[in-house]
Amino acid sequence: MTTPSALNLRPCVILAVELLGLNDASVPEGRLRRVIEIFDDSTSTGVSKHVERRLFITGHRVLRIVPVKPNGTLLFWELLDLVHLQSDLISHGVLLRGAATLGEAAVRSAFAVGDGVVEAERMRDNLADVPRVIVDPRLILELELNAHLRAPHHTVLEELGYARSLLHEDADGVWFIDYLKAFQTEVDEPPMYLEFLEQHRQLIERKLKIATKLVHISRGFTWLRSYHNRVIDELFEEKRLDETERSRLRIPATSPLVYAFPPSALKP
Repeated sequence: MTTPSALNLRPCVILAVELLGLNDASVPEGRLRRVIEIFDDSTSTGVSKHVERRLFITGHRVLRIVPVKPNGTLLFWELLDLVHLQSDLISHGVLLRGAATLGEAAVRSAFAVGDGVVEAERMRDNLADVPRVIVDPRLILELELNAHLRAPHHTVLEELGYARSLLHEDADGVWFIDYLKAFQTEVDEPPMYLEFLEQHRQLIERKLKIATKLVHISRGFTWLRSYHNRVIDELFEEKRLDETERSRLRIPATSPLVYAFPPSALKP
């Protein structure tokens, strides 16, 4: 039997997420299998042969652990992988709510333990209260301090810039994976990105349409509407969407849980 003293605790990048929408009856059969395949593919296909990713799936919860080691853990690639995970799951009607952090963990075939695991799960359960994957600022700071998290040919500021391009600071001061915006550079053709934005819009509108009162779950979709419309407006301002596309992709305040004051209702 393995004793606690024999566990090899190592610094790791740890992701703890909850899969939202797996029980949605409107999503086609076989979704759970496909969601697991997406996570499996992401875990087994590393950008480097030195990348070591371990995956644990329990019910609707996923834990992924990546040890920090020389030439094997580039934080940018881990964050970019989260962009792809969130984007790939949209077509299956599944959203992620969780957190990525840095901490010590020890992994065996059947379990994962350590303060880092506890911290990632705490952040997922207590801080990521809407469908977003938040990023611990201590993990971003470690990117400055730890060369093992950076590409050897990049300066610290260059690497921070790459990471910054995938993140957005929310209204509560928490950084999260800006998958809707960042996925733009990950598709081969502009029409594919427009199709992705349309899928995202339809998913949110469908969820808002069936919501009857403002509770914890439906609040997540009012947040998603705000996030979606913010990205659409940014793309329009950057001239990456025309007025017709912007109008089609924005989500109007037609749900009873969303209110927009008329423009003529001016402040006194």
